[in-house]
Amino acid sequence: MIKMPDDLVETARLVGYTPIAINEDKLASLAKSWGKAEGVYKAMVDTPMKASGTVWDPTTTWERGNDRPLDAFTEFYENYPRKHFHTVAAQGRAVAGALNNIAGIIANHKTAAYKTLKVAKDVLSRGGHMLGGAYHTVLFFHIHGESESDVETDSAAIRTAMDSLKKLNQHTQDLIDAQVKIITSATKALDRVSDNATKTTGALPGGAEYVKTAPDGYQFWVESGGR
Repeated sequence: MIKMPDDLVETARLVGYTPIAINEDKLASLAKSWGKAEGVYKAMVDTPMKASGTVWDPTTTWERGNDRPLDAFTEFYENYPRKHFHTVAAQGRAVAGALNNIAGIIANHKTAAYKTLKVAKDVLSRGGHMLGGAYHTVLFFHIHGESESDVETDSAAIRTAMDSLKKLNQHTQDLIDAQVKIITSATKALDRVSDNATKTTGALPGGAEYVKTAPDGYQFWVESGGR
């Protein structure tokens, strides 16, 4: 995580800048987890179809059309759990990408913000300026306080930093909002999958029992023998 250097804290206070408290490294790590979930969900429903001796095995003696209940189960499996798990996997990929993008946006924001603060600090820290001792000489005496020209220079540096950081904050917010829309869309898609799963499972023989006990999705239905 990119942290604000300690020597910029006072400058940040002067220009009214609050550092982003989000840890971009944790977001990147979370994105990896979502990315892995895609493969896990696909494997859950694709692996059984690759097993030998199943109705999907090209060498099996089972033939569609000769066993209506088996045909019904096969069609159900292909069109519901498999289709829905692939839909969930696709959302995982979308969320992973959005989280990764947000992590990059925040890292870039911090780099740009601290660079802006550093420029302001360099001006404010010069001798006789706001952060540099702030005194000037009158008839050989050191008088605390900035000279008029130094005050103008410091004020200009602060205004410039404030304007730059304000634009940076807005730009960063706009970029993050765009990624949040992707995550929101993915969440809605996941909700639709969940709703469809509940309705479909509830319509199966004994399905109401699984809906009532809030099963862990289709994997629970398959592992329980598809009652």
